[in-house]
Amino acid sequence: MTDNRRTWTPEEISLVVNLRNQGHGWRAIARHLGRSDTMCRFQYERRTGKPVKAAPQQQAESAAPKVSDIRAERAPDSQPLPVGHPVVMRRLWLGMEGLRDSIMKKDG
Repeated sequence: MTDNRRTWTPEEISLVVNLRNQGHGWRAIARHLGRSDTMCRFQYERRTGKPVKAAPQQQAESAAPKVSDIRAERAPDSQPLPVGHPVVMRRLWLGMEGLRDSIMKKDG
């Protein structure tokens, strides 16, 4: 079985470092090289030894959406799922397991 991954050449890695040091963004660098922005960032960190922190907007996007945001996206005429629906029952079961686990931790 072969995978489609190419190994990084030293020229590509030095290009990533040079472009990033010039102030280019990860997406632009990745497009230029035909690679993913995550892998470009990883190669930069490996080469320079400097960890790269995510930008504040990237951190906010990776966080789970708030309940108020989900409700705002819902269609105004949508109805909740009926009792007994498989999705409802699964979430109920998972919630009960979490409650059981938290009670068991308190007791000992």
